[in-house]
Amino acid sequence: MKHFFINFLLSIFFILPNWILKALTMKKEVSYKNEVFDYQSMTYISLISWYMTKFGQVLDMADFSDDMRKKMSDIRMKINNNKLPKQVINKKDHIIEKKSELVLRQYSIDSEMTDKAVLFFHGGGYAISNIDVYNPVVSLMCQELNSNIFSLEYSLSPENKFPKALEEANIAFDWLKSKGFKKENIIICGDSAGAHLAASLLHDLNSKNKELPFLQVLIYPMISPSLDFPSMERLRENFLLTKEQMKWFWHYFRADESNNLDPRFDLLKIDNNNKFNTKTVIITAGFDPLCDEAEAYAAKLNDIGNDVKQIHYPSLFHGFINITRLKTAKLATMDIFREIRTNL
Repeated sequence: MKHFFINFLLSIFFILPNWILKALTMKKEVSYKNEVFDYQSMTYISLISWYMTKFGQVLDMADFSDDMRKKMSDIRMKINNNKLPKQVINKKDHIIEKKSELVLRQYSIDSEMTDKAVLFFHGGGYAISNIDVYNPVVSLMCQELNSNIFSLEYSLSPENKFPKALEEANIAFDWLKSKGFKKENIIICGDSAGAHLAASLLHDLNSKNKELPFLQVLIYPMISPSLDFPSMERLRENFLLTKEQMKWFWHYFRADESNNLDPRFDLLKIDNNNKFNTKTVIITAGFDPLCDEAEAYAAKLNDIGNDVKQIHYPSLFHGFINITRLKTAKLATMDIFREIRTNL
């Protein structure tokens, strides 16, 4: 019943123009770096944060458990935040490693598709969320790209430390090649921790002189455990993702302190000679605590001589691709899909 209430409330909320929202909430606009936070997004974060605190399940960093993780995912799946595809999306789960029953979910449509494959890694700080939570956005991606999408159910921390997820990402990449997808037809993509995993995979493959995908798309990526960035401090709370959560995510993902020197863990530790032939697209959001570290990574790749493009959405926040019923988030997400299509 409580989920019916929030979905009913959101069905009204998502269609209200900003002038009505402003009249109802009387919230002051929030600005950062001379940009104004999207008002609908700002109001949504306040609304959903209130609901999750009162009736849902928030991340309890002091008493985390797998049961809490499952409850958080279950609630997210019951809240109607996403624009859904108009076409029927076919889903098939492949067990690509029998020992651990590693699942790679394939999304496809019945009409003729491109010969490209997207290997997608979901976000969640390496600790929460799953491929089911990401069904709506990955299904929409499949429709918009007209390509096979493969979403990996990689192992999560704190039960599984670095580099467990990376090892599984390698298995998924090799599996795609074994199924006939050539390296020049494979895109790796992810958001937040999933974007970190995609970039980590690329550096791992490159360091071993293995075949590389032709494109990586990193959507508001986790980059460095240092957390020493102005946006992390200025946007440390009230923007959905918090600095304390990021500290927690990195702490429980780290196997030991030596990981901090590993360029597959702290992406800013990559060698200045680490040039590769994979094109990189990095997505940033103006009101995301991770914005500055993603920009620093884009700048570093560019200085090394890699082909990198940054696309910035100044009025949006971390996590927007999973809330595409927000008007500005929907426009940005569809724009990201169009950018990927230009490379197909």
